[in-house]
Amino acid sequence: MVRISFLAKNRKTGAVAAALAAGVAIMAILGADSSTYANQVAKSGPPLTGGMEKFNAAENPVQMPETVFTDKSGRELTLKNFRGKIVLLNFWATWCGPCVREMPSLERLHTMLQGNDFTVIALSEDRRGWDKITRFQDKVGLKGLPLFHDVSSKMMFATKARGLPTTILVGRDGKELGRLTGSAGWDTDEAVALIRYYIGRNTGG
Repeated sequence: MVRISFLAKNRKTGAVAAALAAGVAIMAILGADSSTYANQVAKSGPPLTGGMEKFNAAENPVQMPETVFTDKSGRELTLKNFRGKIVLLNFWATWCGPCVREMPSLERLHTMLQGNDFTVIALSEDRRGWDKITRFQDKVGLKGLPLFHDVSSKMMFATKARGLPTTILVGRDGKELGRLTGSAGWDTDEAVALIRYYIGRNTGG
């Protein structure tokens, strides 16, 4: 049987030890070189929590295909046109229910983070092309989301996407950082944290 006085004494000793340990940890962080600390954070891996647990991070990033797709004006583009940015490449279609449901969150994510470091590419797989895409865009009011057309689904096949929606995160150097198959809430705290993690890393470019 353990006496109460002994427990109280050990609680006090434990509290002192914990406080000392916390103080040492804080001093170590404050005294560490900022770049070293950033590297330690990067080495901890991407934050895969909440809906982002489905994100499959690439252990050995490989170069994405330079397959041609088009913008609304008919201009031909490849991922090389976006080199230097983190790109969230989303394969979708107007007839895909889960795709349609996640589009507003993609638009909000793009509005939140767009700039020199990041963009969303929403790549439609609709066979009827821009006629269908434009009517859908007007109907749902997606004015701030960059929409593109994957002619003959060449990019989707080249990336071996297995279904819709599929979303691939592409690094500044054009290499795949990971992908998520299925729909997600792209404006959630977990999704934003994941994107910011990769934006903050030196991923080439």
